Amino acid sequence: MEGNYNFSARAARIGTFTLIAGLIANFVPALYLAGVVGVMPQFTDLLQIYAVAFSAFGVSWVVQPLSFYPMLGVGGSYIGWLCGNVADIRVPAATMAQRVAGAEPGSPEGDVMSTIGIAASVFVSVAIITLFTLIGSAIMPLVPKFVTKAFGFILPAVFGAVYAELSRKHFKIGALTIVAGLAITFAAPKVGLPGSLLSICVIAGGIAMARIIYLSDKK
Repeated sequence: MEGNYNFSARAARIGTFTLIAGLIANFVPALYLAGVVGVMPQFTDLLQIYAVAFSAFGVSWVVQPLSFYPMLGVGGSYIGWLCGNVADIRVPAATMAQRVAGAEPGSPEGDVMSTIGIAASVFVSVAIITLFTLIGSAIMPLVPKFVTKAFGFILPAVFGAVYAELSRKHFKIGALTIVAGLAITFAAPKVGLPGSLLSICVIAGGIAMARIIYLSDKK
């Protein structure tokens, strides 16, 4: 337990520093354009852009860290949110690393394996992105349109694979969670539920199903 505490504490210290450094680095290109080139949008335009981004992704800024933390752990969460592509790359990498090592998500071993898996995925992502940046512009115009349209289904497919992997360990929770999610999704337009709250309601429904099963098994 002490070793896990030391790992989590050190990961939190390093992760806090790297996230702050990453936030500052994100503004360097904009500051260069504003200070050297003299290109700077109006403040009202910046507020409009932020409002659009917040309306589209604001809910995920809260929901995704809470949802993915049990699978990512402390170190994996810091690396994942710093490098991005959490749902479609980092979470599958973490779950696969835990599965290969036989470590349970949320356990000290699971946190370590999640961090290793996510760190490895970052190196792989950088290598692949660099490769496809160099040759992708020449290949993509030759790809049939039905293939490029299929790229839009990558994220749902990844979510489905992660759901299936986790549901194998708790079949009743997985089955009731998907039923609750489908019910909420179909009922949302009828009750006027905003799309921005749909993800939160589905997650809350899954948590409620898990709690009900836990209480029923405890009895």
